[in-house]
Amino acid sequence: MASADLGHDLPSRREALRRVALAGLLGGGVAGVAALSARALDRNWRDEASNAGLASVTHQLGWLKGVQFGGCFMAQEKGYFARERLAVSYAAGGPTTDYRTLVSSGRFLVSESDASELIYARIQGQPLVAFAAVFQRSPAAFMSPAARPIRSLRDMVGRTIGVPNVVLARLQILMRRQRIDPETINFVPVGTDASMLVSGQIDAYYSFATTAVPTLRLRGFEPHVLYLSDMGMPDYAQALIARRDQVENDPDLFVRYTRALIDGWQAMMADPAQAAAVIVEKYALPGTDIREQVIQARMLRDFVLVGDALDHGPLWIAAPQFETALRFARDAGVLPEGFKIDVESLLTQSIVKAAASRPEAVA
Repeated sequence: MASADLGHDLPSRREALRRVALAGLLGGGVAGVAALSARALDRNWRDEASNAGLASVTHQLGWLKGVQFGGCFMAQEKGYFARERLAVSYAAGGPTTDYRTLVSSGRFLVSESDASELIYARIQGQPLVAFAAVFQRSPAAFMSPAARPIRSLRDMVGRTIGVPNVVLARLQILMRRQRIDPETINFVPVGTDASMLVSGQIDAYYSFATTAVPTLRLRGFEPHVLYLSDMGMPDYAQALIARRDQVENDPDLFVRYTRALIDGWQAMMADPAQAAAVIVEKYALPGTDIREQVIQARMLRDFVLVGDALDHGPLWIAAPQFETALRFARDAGVLPEGFKIDVESLLTQSIVKAAASRPEAVA
């Protein structure tokens, strides 16, 4: 069997769900479908992968399927997973998805996080480690009207700023460092809808620029973007995480997966508009706006192929970002008294180093 055909021997997750639904309807209607848990579905899918001679990888995505995960879908499209003899399954995420718990419990092999979240994981006893990073520079940012831009933390004084509480804790550290009184800034909680910014109810809105900027521009709103990294809070985004014991027990599986993703992201960056068209047609939810996805796809290069990735290739990961996150955690009083965390416990470079240095396919 040619390796390029391996991925077609397994049903897609969507097809697997269709089969389960059909079986349930024939065997007792909706109740029959409900009786088949998601865990049972995963077990059946993994069994089919094993029977086909493929290793299975289950990946819980950090958000809805779209171009922000373009390297994953292009690796699927280009046959890079098949080349590595992998059967890969992606589950869409959302605001209520507990990614860290899903991985630490063994429900999924891989998900995404950042350095700050991995510190919380260590405090909570979740044995997680980052082994690669998609976004070398986080697109987390504050969007404000281009006509009334907020260019710095000090510009927020006297203004109303929409920001999630988890980000507010880090902003307060910066305010202390810059001797800015928190009472002089009106912070209000926000979710994923930027309408409060468009309507003028707030002066700045926190989100990932890669998702917020395309939406705002298509609504006729031109934003000024202030990145957290430019405010002194650098971090990775979409850092790939797994349980440390699984990485240590089967490093070759993670190397193969990472190598395929490196190639997938290179394909994505080579023609982002074409990749966006494929992703909208085959992977994203029905009704996904192709215009928005193309704008977003073209923005990704500034986050994927920057910094260390220019020297080492996509998905590189290194300790300095985690060291900065640890300093913020200590300053914020996040670490319990006497609780020590070594940077080496939060990440490993061994996987991405091996993936980058061994580009050949698995025989």
